[in-house]
Amino acid sequence: MKKRLIQSLVVGGSLAMLLFVGGARTAAENPHEISRQTPQSGCGECHNTAADIKDDGILTTKNHTVDLAAFAKDGVAMCSSCHNPNQGHKVGLNIDFPVPADLPLNEEHDMTCLTCHYTHGRLDSDRPQASHSFIDKLMNAERLKKSFLLRRNNSDGELCLTCHNVN
Repeated sequence: MKKRLIQSLVVGGSLAMLLFVGGARTAAENPHEISRQTPQSGCGECHNTAADIKDDGILTTKNHTVDLAAFAKDGVAMCSSCHNPNQGHKVGLNIDFPVPADLPLNEEHDMTCLTCHYTHGRLDSDRPQASHSFIDKLMNAERLKKSFLLRRNNSDGELCLTCHNVN
């Protein structure tokens, strides 16, 4: 109920709306959290080949270069198989300006989900990665502790301002 109230209160804030794609999960339910102990049977839904997990720690892809050839689907279709594609930031937009290398575009220079999000890691974070509103702080919203697998910190809109420059 609290989450629904917050969702409806922040509908006007586009940065805040980016955060409710597909609903939040606990770390135990996070399909993006992969380790050597995780069954590898579902990897083929997104990947052409199984990942080589080198240790028992959690696999994180935050600072890895995106190899689009490694995916079985494009960066929108892959994510849309679990997440609602009609919520959050619009994807498939052709970007006609230079973007930093850590925010990858597809071969057609289009923005995909993978532009701002990495695919594997924990959802919990020591510090908020996502932009948050006064209402979130007031309600101590659960999402204040989430990383949302964002490629860059966004606690003050830094990630968004990479493309949405106010100047």
